[in-house]
Amino acid sequence: MKLRFVWAGVLAGALGACGSEGGQHADVEPIPLDLAQKGYEQKCALCHGNDGKLGRTGAPDLTTSKMNPAERERIIRYGKGLMPPQKDVLNDAEIAGIAAYLDTFLAAE
Repeated sequence: MKLRFVWAGVLAGALGACGSEGGQHADVEPIPLDLAQKGYEQKCALCHGNDGKLGRTGAPDLTTSKMNPAERERIIRYGKGLMPPQKDVLNDAEIAGIAAYLDTFLAAE
């Protein structure tokens, strides 16, 4: 009986991964950029700064990032180094929106 539950969990996990690549959820519509900006200012600006250049506690300069949106989403979702994961704080649409909002820093350079 236990084996059946284990396989059911494995199958559910495999099916849940379908349609997502590298942590990006293709079926999720990102929040609008104005809301993503507000989310960034509330959750990210303390270390990265409003312009992405602050670098507090070793946070990277986001204006020089070479990451694609899927890589950014993965780091926002799961964290990296001193950056805490946001998967339990932000929903998928907010994560996707903030990852997309970071493009505005690259465009400003």
